[in-house]
Amino acid sequence: MITVRHANERGRSKIDWLDSRHRFSFADDYDPNHMGFRSLRVINDDHVRPSSGFGPHPHRDMEIISYVLDGVLTHQDSMGNGSTIRPGEVQRMSAGTGVVHSEWNESKTEPVHFLQI
Repeated sequence: MITVRHANERGRSKIDWLDSRHRFSFADDYDPNHMGFRSLRVINDDHVRPSSGFGPHPHRDMEIISYVLDGVLTHQDSMGNGSTIRPGEVQRMSAGTGVVHSEWNESKTEPVHFLQI
């Protein structure tokens, strides 16, 4: 069954450079009633401050989609790939047996808002 979960009801991670809302249980936000939908595990709504972002971190056995709503997101990974993702653009990364990647807001003045699925 599909259930509407409004933004103010979602899990949240908030630190100095990141404000993230989680549709499903994620990170320190454990909610057994919202563990995902079939193989879909994450829909995170991320706001990243200027000159900040996710440093290198590993993933495996998953497909990751990033969709930029506002700002510009820079991506680098251990397979030698790099890209700049702008509003309305989508990036898909296959983590397979393992990849290390980073996502960064290079702007000194503008935040970036993106969805990670």
